[in-house]
Amino acid sequence: MIRKLVIFLLIGCFIFSSLLIAKETIILWDQKQETEKIVKMFNEKMGKEGKEIEVKLELIPYDQMVPKFMASLSTGRAPDLYGLDIVQFPYFISIGAFADITEWAKALPFFEELPNGMIQVGMKDNRIFALPYQIDLSTILWNKDMFKEAGLDPEQPPKTWYELVEIGQKLTIDKDGDGIIDQWGFNLAGGGAGAYMFWFMPFVWGNGGSMFDNDGNVVLDSYETVEALQFWSDLIHKYKIAPVSSVQYGSGDRYNAFVSGKLAIYLGGNFNITSLLKDAPNMDFGVASIPKNRGSYASFGGGSLLGITSQCKNIDAAKEFMKFVYSEEAQIEAYAPDLQLLARPSLYDNKYYNEIPQMEDFAEILSTARTPYSIKYNEIYDPVQYYFESVFLGEMDAKTAVEKCTTEIKEILGK
Repeated sequence: MIRKLVIFLLIGCFIFSSLLIAKETIILWDQKQETEKIVKMFNEKMGKEGKEIEVKLELIPYDQMVPKFMASLSTGRAPDLYGLDIVQFPYFISIGAFADITEWAKALPFFEELPNGMIQVGMKDNRIFALPYQIDLSTILWNKDMFKEAGLDPEQPPKTWYELVEIGQKLTIDKDGDGIIDQWGFNLAGGGAGAYMFWFMPFVWGNGGSMFDNDGNVVLDSYETVEALQFWSDLIHKYKIAPVSSVQYGSGDRYNAFVSGKLAIYLGGNFNITSLLKDAPNMDFGVASIPKNRGSYASFGGGSLLGITSQCKNIDAAKEFMKFVYSEEAQIEAYAPDLQLLARPSLYDNKYYNEIPQMEDFAEILSTARTPYSIKYNEIYDPVQYYFESVFLGEMDAKTAVEKCTTEIKEILGK
């Protein structure tokens, strides 16, 4: 009897151990706390479907995302999935850190609607290694009440450079006649190279220029770039619709000017919507594409891509999670309630966005998203900040600045 009991217990332990072994745990690295919601939804779904897959989220602070990943790759302890800053992908793809998911990705029924300008950064040699995941877009926001007070149509933001100047001048006002401007039509996005890339590059793209081609070659030195750089400088010194001080404005400075009624047209993005609804609940504001010149409308596609690392031990399980991330259920119920942007434009007509009209406008802007492709993105910050800022402050002409900046970037890239 005792012998049978022992055998029964051993069999039970074996079965229990087998069940534990069968459970596939996928490690996901991400920087956003909100990701916990989608992980919980996925794990619950797997449980209901009887699938032995679970995702474990490890939050990585932004400033540790790159060094920690480098260390994990060298020790063979990389996560299975990584929601990494989009601009870092070209480098890590170049060293083989991510798995090729081309055929699987292209077979997804919604693949064609994902923003192509952001997918390009997750590609190499026409192969796909990552997909747009958490998205930030650069846009303009405008105060409709200020437009009305200036005799402007509140539903018609500036669409071109010419209109930006014309409308901006009508919105730049010395209200008390003391010779000091009390309300500015526009502000530059200053405070560092990151801001210049995010808000100035759409002006370059919108003029037909670019900084890099899809292979990472430097193509910054062009008439289109020089003209865009000169235009930003002219907004301060010639057209006088933006203060010189805005060259050093951080995002918080511009935001505070917009909220306090000292700025009519604001370079911002989707990440401002929630805070504006809280900080300026009575403001009637709109969202639109950054004005263009001879090129096409463009928005800087920031945020992160999601990829399966080359050290992933169960790619099929990782793909199961990725597929769920882009499902209608996950996109709407995990991201939309917090007003995070969705990767699929067809889903912007949802119950959460419908309550905030500005959110639905991002669907069209998403289709214009572009991201610079460089394997040494962070290293180019120093020359970008120095030379661009020199032009905005009137210390260097635009042509010379573009030539010198291009030379230094090529030296950094070794090209």
